[in-house]
Amino acid sequence: MQNIDDQCPLDLSYLIGMVGHNPGFIIEVLDTFIEHTPIYLDEMDEALALKNWEGVSNCAHKLKPTFSYIGRNDVTKLVTDIEMKARNLIVDQIPEDIARLKVIIQQIYIQLDLAKKDIQFPS
Repeated sequence: MQNIDDQCPLDLSYLIGMVGHNPGFIIEVLDTFIEHTPIYLDEMDEALALKNWEGVSNCAHKLKPTFSYIGRNDVTKLVTDIEMKARNLIVDQIPEDIARLKVIIQQIYIQLDLAKKDIQFPS
């Protein structure tokens, strides 16, 4: 398994490069991440429970780009691994990888809340 630092800082430079210095829109994108990732994770859990590897792969594929927006390419790689393992039916590690992803995402939510506060109320 890859070494992923739960406390790896966010890097919003890609997102800012895409949308410019528009605090309201940046916060909207971060809120969308916070709202949609649990939906994708639930879909992934359902597919995993059914051993629907195509479904697991599709959910991972949907999740993948969202981590690039927040500068967490390490997590993008983990999600890509889940996608490829599911697609190629190399499934033994997938439940552990998904569990790891969920832990990391909880930390990312905390980081996103802090980032939103910094954007709304810069010091």
